[in-house]
Amino acid sequence: MSEASDVGLLSDWVIRLRERGYALRIGIVRTWGQFTQSRLGVIGLAIITAISLMAIFAPVLAPHSLDWQAYGSNPTFDQAASLPHPPAFGDPFFAPLGTDSLGRGILTRLIYGSRTALFIGLAAGLLSSLVGVPLGVVSGYYNNTWVDETIQRVVDVMYGLPFLPLVIVLVFINGVTTTNIILGIVAKSWLNNAIVIRGQVLSLSERPFVEAAKASGASDFRIMWRHILPNVLPLGFIYLAQDAAFAILIQASLAFLGLSDFTAVSWGTMLQWIQVEGYIYTAPWWLFPPGLMIAFLAASFYFIGYSLEDVMNPGGHQ
Repeated sequence: MSEASDVGLLSDWVIRLRERGYALRIGIVRTWGQFTQSRLGVIGLAIITAISLMAIFAPVLAPHSLDWQAYGSNPTFDQAASLPHPPAFGDPFFAPLGTDSLGRGILTRLIYGSRTALFIGLAAGLLSSLVGVPLGVVSGYYNNTWVDETIQRVVDVMYGLPFLPLVIVLVFINGVTTTNIILGIVAKSWLNNAIVIRGQVLSLSERPFVEAAKASGASDFRIMWRHILPNVLPLGFIYLAQDAAFAILIQASLAFLGLSDFTAVSWGTMLQWIQVEGYIYTAPWWLFPPGLMIAFLAASFYFIGYSLEDVMNPGGHQ
C-alpha cells in the first residue's frame, strides 16, 4: 500500500513538473514573440550578439596578435615618425584601421577590447541585480519594520554620495584593477534596483495569492522565493540591461581619466591613450572606432531594456 502511495505521489510530482515546464515554455515563447516585435530590441540583440561573437573568436578575427607592432619593436627614425599610421592594406603592412603611436593595430585592439567591455558590463549588471533585487524584495515584504528602515537608510546615504567621485575614490583606495572597477560601479548601481523592486513588492504583497500563502502557513522565505520573486524578475532583467549599459559608459569614463587597468585592452584605454599622446585631431582612424563601439554596445543594452519594458508594461512609453 505504501509503495503504491509513493508511486502515486511520484507520478503527481512528475505531472506537476511537466505542467510547470510547459507553462514556462509557453511564457518564454510568448515573451520572445512580443520582444521581437520591437525593432529596437532586435537591433540591440543583434549588436550584442555580433560583439559577443567578436569577443569569443577574437584570436581568429584579429589580423594580428596584441603584441604586434607595425615596424617591429625597434623602428627606424623615419618609421617612428610615420606613426600613428593611417589605414594600410599591405603597403608597408596590413592594418585596416591604421595604428596607434606605438604601431599597434587599431582593429586588433578593438576586437580584443570587446572582451573587457562585455565582461565589465555583464558582471556589473549581474552583481547589481544580485544585490538590489533581493534587498528590494526583503525591504518591500517587511515594509514599515526595522528591516525595511535599515535598508532604506542605507539607500538614502548611498544616494547622497555623488556617483563618479565615489567610484573614483573606491578604485583609488583599493587599486586600479578591473575587479575593483566593477565593485566600485556596483556600490552605487544596485540602488535603483532595490527601490523599484521594493515598490513592486509593496503592490504584490496585497495580492490575494500572497495573502493565501500566508494563510496556509507558508514561511516568509517561501513566500518571497516562490510567490514574489518570480513576479519581479522581469523587472530585474530590465534594470540588469540598463546597469550593464551604464557600467560600460562609467568604465570608459574612468579609463579616459586614467583610472583603468592598463594591463587589459579596452576601448576606454584606447581613447585615454590618444588623448595623452595628443592625436585627437590628427588621427581620426584611432579616435572614432573605440568611441563608436562604446556607443553601440551601451545603446544595444539600452535598446534591450527599453524593449523588455514594453513587453512587461505594454503602453508604458506611450
